[in-house]
Amino acid sequence: MKKRAVVSERGTITIPEPIRKIANIHPGDLIEFEPHKDDIILRRLLVTRAEEEKFMSDDEWDKFEKMVKQQLKNGEYTGYTDLEKAKEHSRRLRK
Repeated sequence: MKKRAVVSERGTITIPEPIRKIANIHPGDLIEFEPHKDDIILRRLLVTRAEEEKFMSDDEWDKFEKMVKQQLKNGEYTGYTDLEKAKEHSRRLRK
C-alpha cells in the first residue's frame, strides 16, 4: 500500500490516515526518523517514566521469575490489588 504526502514549505507532512491507523499513531505521539540508504524509516516512539523502565534489570527479572515459579510450585503466593504494595513486597523478597 503506497500513500503519498506533500512536503510543505516548512518541511511538514501529513501522515495519511490509513498509515496512522496501521502504525497506531495519534496526535501528540513522538515520531523518529532514521535515514536508511535512499529511504527514511519512520517509527512511533513509546515514552515511559525512567523509574518504570528501570524497576528491575533483566537479570533481576530472571531471578524474580524463578523465585515466583518456585513459590507457586510450593503453594506460597500473595495476591495484590495495589501495584505499589506488590513492588515493595518484591523488593523485600529480593534482599
